[in-house]
Amino acid sequence: MNTEFEIVFTNIDRDKIIEKVKKIWGIQSKKNTLMKRIVFNNPIVEERSYVRVRDEWDKITCTYKEIKNWKLDINSVKELETEVKSFDTMVSIFENLWLKAKSYQETYREVWEINNEVELMFNVWPWLNLFIEIEGKSEEIVRKYSKLLWFDYKKWIFGSVDQIYLKELWIQPEIINNLEKITFDNPPKV
Repeated sequence: MNTEFEIVFTNIDRDKIIEKVKKIWGIQSKKNTLMKRIVFNNPIVEERSYVRVRDEWDKITCTYKEIKNWKLDINSVKELETEVKSFDTMVSIFENLWLKAKSYQETYREVWEINNEVELMFNVWPWLNLFIEIEGKSEEIVRKYSKLLWFDYKKWIFGSVDQIYLKELWIQPEIINNLEKITFDNPPKV
């Protein structure tokens, strides 16, 4: 499995970041787009892994993610991802394999790329402030671009969005991770 070298920064100013990104030859590869996903539990390693089917508007992806260590550092998350042709068909395959759909989620994402080394993903999840994910092929690349964009690497968040819900809304991971629906017209309830 591949390591997902990704770091998250919250409480950001999109316009200031974009200004810096353009100065280092960043280009927008995806406009702000509504993404829909269904997350399935892995019945074998339920607490540490899941399967996701995501409609990214211009492509459909299927991803297996596993958290290898609960220390939550840049090496914690492993993943396998591939493109598929149909969101509904992939969801049906998992349902026919008796995987239980855990949650339906909607988010908005805008993507910028720099030098074919790193992706910057501006994300909006329901009732959270805008945040950015910096993802690269290695920890060194992620650190390099965090520094170039003036982020303090010590103020990162690793792991999934449950850590941001905890930080911003005080919703515990075990609650947010068990909601059946997270959409902009269905606020998380505690």
